[in-house]
Amino acid sequence: MEKTGNTAKLVYDFSTSGVCEVCIKGNWYRTTAREFRSFDGERRITEPIKQPGLGDQFADTKFHTYPYNGPVYVIQTNLEVIRMDTETIVTNPYIETKSNKSIPISSRT
Repeated sequence: MEKTGNTAKLVYDFSTSGVCEVCIKGNWYRTTAREFRSFDGERRITEPIKQPGLGDQFADTKFHTYPYNGPVYVIQTNLEVIRMDTETIVTNPYIETKSNKSIPISSRT
């Protein structure tokens, strides 16, 4: 049986080896790289400045945290959308209206 559905390799425009965090209502939460790339809001990555060597204490390791301002993608796709700071994971490039019909937002895609 042939595989169908989401078969494209996802693009990761950042180091996936660091700690990916997203900010929701002023609090930082650790997340997976897959959710991080699709989060529409403030994001940051924390990485060690230098990998600890054999026998080094973890407590002595220095870390660097920097904001990430890269592209936002619809989850599980490579469809890039414009960041609108909704502090949510983008699951659909359309915005719901009161009539329960989705309309495309040209400023979003």
